[in-house]
Amino acid sequence: MTTASSGPAAAGDVPGSPSAAPSLPEDGLAGFLRGGGWRRRLGFFLVVLSCLLYGCLLFVPSAPLSTSGKVALSSLLVISGEASFWIGGIILGRDVVARWRGALDPRRWIRGRG
Repeated sequence: MTTASSGPAAAGDVPGSPSAAPSLPEDGLAGFLRGGGWRRRLGFFLVVLSCLLYGCLLFVPSAPLSTSGKVALSSLLVISGEASFWIGGIILGRDVVARWRGALDPRRWIRGRG
């Protein structure tokens, strides 16, 4: 049994083509994480870890360390936070990072979505 086709698919309509951009599932971030494999989860984990590492910088001044120890700890936190963020961004891919960059742009918050 054959089915009628409306014509050949355009290059952008083929799921495996390079121009077909991945889209978020309808149920938001939870579905986006569920829909991806372990690499996508690892990428999000690394980005969240980088935020936590930068947040730990707030506690460095109150740490019971010498000045040189505080400098070393803050350097370690910054370097590991940057590395975690960029490795997570590479794993997630250009499309996800572009979406986040657009969502975090303060000019869009003021003007709205337009």
